[in-house]
Amino acid sequence: MNAQPTEQLLLNLVEPEAPTLDNFRVGSNAELLAALRDCKKGQGPQFIYIWGPPGSGRSHLLRAITPTQRMRVPEYDEQTLFYTVDNVERLDDEDLERLFFLMNDVRSHPQARIVCAGTIRPADLEIRDDVKTRLMWGLTYQLRYLSADEAGEEFLRLAHERGIEFDSAQRRWIEARCPRDMRGLRRFLDAVDEKAVREHRRITTVLLDATLKDVLSKN
Repeated sequence: MNAQPTEQLLLNLVEPEAPTLDNFRVGSNAELLAALRDCKKGQGPQFIYIWGPPGSGRSHLLRAITPTQRMRVPEYDEQTLFYTVDNVERLDDEDLERLFFLMNDVRSHPQARIVCAGTIRPADLEIRDDVKTRLMWGLTYQLRYLSADEAGEEFLRLAHERGIEFDSAQRRWIEARCPRDMRGLRRFLDAVDEKAVREHRRITTVLLDATLKDVLSKN
């Protein structure tokens, strides 16, 4: 391994990066990212809907658009231009009512933008029809997992930021087995980091394999 043993054992557990459009791993989602960049500039359609499986990066992108938003479904405010609503399929009747009025208000103000997200495409949502129709007013994008190569590269990049380096055998292991969803990938890296520190062990392929099994068994 490139790093000295003491450096490997004294790994610093770092705070995760704040989600931004710049630190989102694009993969095959370049068109979506371009649309969100336009959205942040007040350009393009007022409505965007993103759908994809858990861990694909939906929450990252929404927090990048509205980093200070706290309400699940916010109320319209003339001083606020950007709104996001995640996990639309989980909204209760009260939340759906607020979303209905929020989308109407956004449409009435050309400078405002709203990005909604869920695990399934809007046409398949089992929610009230007037909300479903409004979710399809703008662009719809499917968010896809990283490829195996992209996931491996992202894992190595995040590990490098923590001062963790790998030899060629470990890199091959990571590229072949690393989780492809961002949530699972980060959880795996955290677990590797913590296990190495807790057990005073160097990071090896044996440790990587054992840690991945532990992570998968808890899912």
